Parts: sequence; C-alpha cells; structure tokens
Amino acid sequence: MATARISARSGVHERFGSALEELFRAVLKASGRGVPGGETELTLSQYFVMDAMAGEALTVSEVARAAGVAVPTATRSLRALEMRGFVDRQRNDDEDRRLVTVALTSSGRAVLEEKRAWVHERQRQIFDGLSAAERATVTGALSAIAHTIDEL
Repeated sequence: MATARISARSGVHERFGSALEELFRAVLKASGRGVPGGETELTLSQYFVMDAMAGEALTVSEVARAAGVAVPTATRSLRALEMRGFVDRQRNDDEDRRLVTVALTSSGRAVLEEKRAWVHERQRQIFDGLSAAERATVTGALSAIAHTIDEL
C-alpha cells in the first residue's frame, strides 16, 4: 500500500517537474525574442529596466534591484538604451559627483508605454484563455513558484 502511494507521488512529482521545465523553456525562448508590440525592438531585460525607471530617476543599482536583474545586466541594458536615446544619465551635482542616476527620456517613455500596452493585453489574453478552475489557482501557484525559484 505504501509503495503505491510513493509510486503515485512520484508520478505527480514527475508531471510537476516536466511542467516546470516546460515553463522554463518557454520563458527562455520568449526572452530571446524580446518584447513584441510596436516598431521598437527591446530585449526582455531592457523592458524590465525601463519599467523599473518609469516613476523616477534611479541609480544603476536601484534600477537592477527594481527590475530584478543583476547590476551588469542593468548596466548593459542602460548603455544600449542610452545609445538609442531612451535613457539619459545625470551626474549628481551635489556632494558626491560619482553618483549617477538614470531616467527615461520622452521617447523612452513612449516606447515603454507602447510595450506595456502590448504586455498587458497579452497577459489578459493568456488569462482569458484559462478555465475557471485554472484561473482560481494559477496566480497563487505562479507567485509561489517565483518566490522559491532561486532554490532550484
């Protein structure tokens, strides 16, 4: 009897593991494509970096923390965005001239709003494509997985 429960549990764990790996592969594939919507191409990291700066000018480390990316990733993204005119760097004129903040330019804000609109619409479409039972559990499940993902 105990062997049957262990075997059934292993099957459930295997299906979960397979589904989780499928999710990871899909996310990696999607991140390589970047963020669609509109004429401007952005990588997923660039989108997260721009989204983090939507409210105010931030330091590079603040951007990285808010975007959920590593500082070197934020630095590369910011450099590319600055070259395209979407981000402006500003040196602190007060006590510490080494402190640099970054902020979106008006064209950067326009691109971010275009991308946000596409992302939010696509999120709505994905949610609307789920059954009522899936909708009831998916948000909590995704959040729980996201909080423990670093342990994998």
